Amino acid sequence: MFTLLLILLLVGVVAGILAGLLGIGGGLVIVPALTWLLLGLGVSGDAAVTVAVATSLATMLLTAGSAVWFQHRRGALDWSAIARLGPAMALGAGAGAALAVWVPGRGLAIFFAVVAAAIGLRMLLAASPRYIDRPARPRLWWLAGPLIGGISAMIGIGGGTFSVPYLARNGFAMVKAVAVASACGWPIAAAGALVFVLSGPAPEGLAWSVGQVWLAGMVGIGLGGMAGAPLGVALAHHLPARRLRRLFGGILIIVAIRMATGIG
Repeated sequence: MFTLLLILLLVGVVAGILAGLLGIGGGLVIVPALTWLLLGLGVSGDAAVTVAVATSLATMLLTAGSAVWFQHRRGALDWSAIARLGPAMALGAGAGAALAVWVPGRGLAIFFAVVAAAIGLRMLLAASPRYIDRPARPRLWWLAGPLIGGISAMIGIGGGTFSVPYLARNGFAMVKAVAVASACGWPIAAAGALVFVLSGPAPEGLAWSVGQVWLAGMVGIGLGGMAGAPLGVALAHHLPARRLRRLFGGILIIVAIRMATGIG
């Protein structure tokens, strides 16, 4: 049990560091790592992917909550934008989580792989969110919010990968875009995790679970992520983040291929 907890904490720390250093969603690391860990514990392929996605979302209740508090203290949050986008993303996240429960694990793994490969390719090409100089407001939030929330919940991420470019194109300075995206990650995580909790019994043989959420993974990875994120932010000022984004983009494509081909 101690070894398992140590592995979960390590996964959380790595995900947190990469999130702080590269601005990527921790779920892109957590979901594959949890999937392979659960497979190693004897959980079936179908159940492992679903539990990994559900647990990844649940960890963000801790990490996104701390990020919201930090951004609020800095005065970086645009609450009017959050009031529009947050509920819309939560609605989409609930629908996306419900769909993820219905889709077989193999299909969910392929969907994760496709989205992760697209994100990895974008990072590999060093493409940055394009800022458009216009009055900052969340245009078409009623459409963008549910789409971002739905896709994010299906692959177990907080949505910042999609929210930040959307906000930058709608006139939000990058600091504000990141802050609002971080805050909107909490309703995505809350709505998605709640649906996964209520979706049915835990996989047979997986202790410390509520519905599809593995509580041991949630706590271990969540605490590790909270510890790793500040370190990643600090390292961002000293390491070549642009070069590292390209490196991680390539790794993410390899992970995507492994997810698509390794779940039977």
